[in-house]
Amino acid sequence: MIGSDVVSCLRLSLAAAVTALSVGLSGCTGFSFTVDGLLNAPKLTEEQGEIHEALTAAVGGSVTLKYPRNGDNRSAFVIGNLDGDPGKEALVFYEYNTGAGSDNGIRVNLLDKDENGKWFSVKELAGAGTEVDRVIIAQMGEKNRYNVLVGYQSVTGTDCALEIYSCYDGDFKRVGTDTYSVLDTLDINYDGYREIVTIQRQTNSETNATSAKASLLDMSADNELVRTEGIDMCSNVVNYVNTCSGLLNKQHEAIFIDGMNSDGNLQTEIVYYRYSSLQNPMQLSPQKLLPLCTRPSGYYSTDVDDDGIVEIPSVKPMTGYENAITDEMVYMTTWNVYKDFFDLTEKYHGYYSISNGYFFAFPNRWNDQVTIKREPDMSELVFYKYSGDINSSNTEIMRIAAVSRKDSESYADDGYKLIASKGQLDYYVKLPEDKREQLILTIDEVKNNFFIVG
Repeated sequence: MIGSDVVSCLRLSLAAAVTALSVGLSGCTGFSFTVDGLLNAPKLTEEQGEIHEALTAAVGGSVTLKYPRNGDNRSAFVIGNLDGDPGKEALVFYEYNTGAGSDNGIRVNLLDKDENGKWFSVKELAGAGTEVDRVIIAQMGEKNRYNVLVGYQSVTGTDCALEIYSCYDGDFKRVGTDTYSVLDTLDINYDGYREIVTIQRQTNSETNATSAKASLLDMSADNELVRTEGIDMCSNVVNYVNTCSGLLNKQHEAIFIDGMNSDGNLQTEIVYYRYSSLQNPMQLSPQKLLPLCTRPSGYYSTDVDDDGIVEIPSVKPMTGYENAITDEMVYMTTWNVYKDFFDLTEKYHGYYSISNGYFFAFPNRWNDQVTIKREPDMSELVFYKYSGDINSSNTEIMRIAAVSRKDSESYADDGYKLIASKGQLDYYVKLPEDKREQLILTIDEVKNNFFIVG
């Protein structure tokens, strides 16, 4: 089965370095970055080094590896059983440096092993853009066969080009092409296979109006690319900037699509499968649902508490900030879950630090009783008992600090307690020594209400 082989090979150590340089944008207008220097830190694995050596020998010059900007597979090397025969193959994405190739552009090369276990180039194809957006291994048509879907970004336009490759029967070829604004895979109709879901935007040449439609993508028995189960998306979205796949509830898998609307705010749409067809409740009931999930940029849908169910954020001014100007505004974030029948229900509310990657849920006894102030360096957040005016609220309840691992020791020496860690970032809390104030939490309450996001 390709599932275990490919998954184990695709989640390579290079993904961490690329992720640190890219934003989790899932459309084709994602954050730009260069990959110069990534080959040195971290270094290629031994197997990747062998493949890279065979590639450069085959093309007759040096190449620059091209790393996907989005999706789960962030390596320039796709290694796994791609053709169904015993043994592994490799796809590599790159562009030529001087001394190789007569023109610019991304290339994708299939490599295999000979009878002596040495890698060699089977065939090279030209890609369809200037950057790789994402790489997906998916079952299409015959369910015992896998195809490689590659999305390419271009410097012009907001849609990505999709190319679908087959590695079977000793050949490496392009078997389908398309475009997309959003591309993802999930078992949306719970049949045991992961379906390909795309969103395409189209502009009416006469009215210049833009519309978008979500649909399922598959291969017919004749190896033709087919779209089924189309459903309309909301008409006021200018660009899609983030997608998140997960559970809508304990039964349905769904895609949560965050789009920038014409007012410059984010809004979320949900695409899932029910009643034998795709559903988008936000498009079916926009007057009720869109106001509940529209918020400023940066607040993306995600699985906050790692229970598999995706939450949708909404914001309102934090207690005491109701009349604050935009530059001084602090928001209370509410994370909502879709409960079916056009109902968004609150799951948590509290403070979400986008820059420091955490959310702290307010306990019920804090409602309208606690507010926050940020320290000037933005790394520390102080919670205060609200006295009716933000400026006169000076009774400290708690403070949370997000600090680099190398600076952690000084916080521990100053009475802070470590509550969580992620990567090179440590999260500390400091509680007042005088516990007579009922709003002060225990350390266990703090840990239970603290979530690392992303």
